Amino acid sequence: MIGILGGTGVTGSQVVAALKAKGADFTCIVRDPDAAKAKLGDDVNVVPGDLSDPASLDSAMEGIDTLYLLCGHSPALKELEMNGLGAAKRAGVSYIVKSSGTEKGIAADSPSAIMKTHYEVENEVRGSGIKWAISRPNFFMSTLMGMAEPIAMMGKLITTLPPETAISMIHPADIGESVAELLTNQDRAGQEYFLTGPVVTMGDVVKAISEAVGKEIEYVQVPPEAAKKAMEEKAMPDWLMAHMGAMMGIAARGDMAGETNWVQQLTGHAPRTLPEWLGGAKAAFGG
Repeated sequence: MIGILGGTGVTGSQVVAALKAKGADFTCIVRDPDAAKAKLGDDVNVVPGDLSDPASLDSAMEGIDTLYLLCGHSPALKELEMNGLGAAKRAGVSYIVKSSGTEKGIAADSPSAIMKTHYEVENEVRGSGIKWAISRPNFFMSTLMGMAEPIAMMGKLITTLPPETAISMIHPADIGESVAELLTNQDRAGQEYFLTGPVVTMGDVVKAISEAVGKEIEYVQVPPEAAKKAMEEKAMPDWLMAHMGAMMGIAARGDMAGETNWVQQLTGHAPRTLPEWLGGAKAAFGG
């Protein structure tokens, strides 16, 4: 039985959809079973369990032999994921697939505290004595939703990144299908998988959005200080602003432009393109 932690989020819900398509035997460990059923469907098995409550995880992991470990960004990410790893050890889980961060961000000296945490938890997973695989997806296409409001309201894509910045953006569905393969095929164990889509520039992004919504979108590059002020006005917490600033710095240096063929190998098809993602998301951008 596969246990899914984090199954209701952007990534986790795609993993759930891919496992359903495979006909896999899995259950989602969730804080709120009713809310999870409403989001994932009545045909998805759910059990109550909370990463902040280790005792609840012990009950939830009964009968689980494979675990997907995913926690949303949080200052408490390490504590929460270590709770999940500890419960997995107590439950006798034999295989863990950990969801991590972008390849170039994962380092002991990463400019992002969240990426440092992923680095530390990755090492704990590798040293746990449990068979493991690690999913490292690059820049999610869905992250562009953070730019949607000014595009829809003002016709402007506002970013700190120069238009020539190259990023290999990945469709969330490709992450879900790739992870589903890792979870259901333990021959994939013992490796980190840097998951990417096609490389595009931010200039390509604004062109693709313009085509999707049927009007020309203006590209507006702003200094980091202006972006920080806008985040402060939205009352974003300091830790999230610091993380976003660090990740934009990584992208601006070209460190998110790497491309691999793991999606092709794991799913059997080429990575989905940005226009494909925009086809389902263009309403948010005013299309």
